[in-house]
Amino acid sequence: MRYTREAIHQFLERQVAGGQTVATFCADHGLKVPTFYSWKKKYGIPESAVPSGFCELAPVREVSKRKLSLPSGLQLEITGLSTREIAQLVVEIDRAHV
Repeated sequence: MRYTREAIHQFLERQVAGGQTVATFCADHGLKVPTFYSWKKKYGIPESAVPSGFCELAPVREVSKRKLSLPSGLQLEITGLSTREIAQLVVEIDRAHV
């Protein structure tokens, strides 16, 4: 039986996406292993079908808005810094006034 180029690409993609061995995939789909490998060599595997095992992560900066009331009555409103940066700033201010 002859398959179209599109059908062959679908077989190649499904085998990779399914994670089965070539032998198991071929047995499940009535294909011969040497035929599958010749398709793989001739047509390759489309890049979209190859799972890389990695995904792209974009760092997200946590920005907070905080109001601090100091014992002296002074009130600070801090915007645009992360919680960690605010904590570091408070520690630096505290150390400077000891």
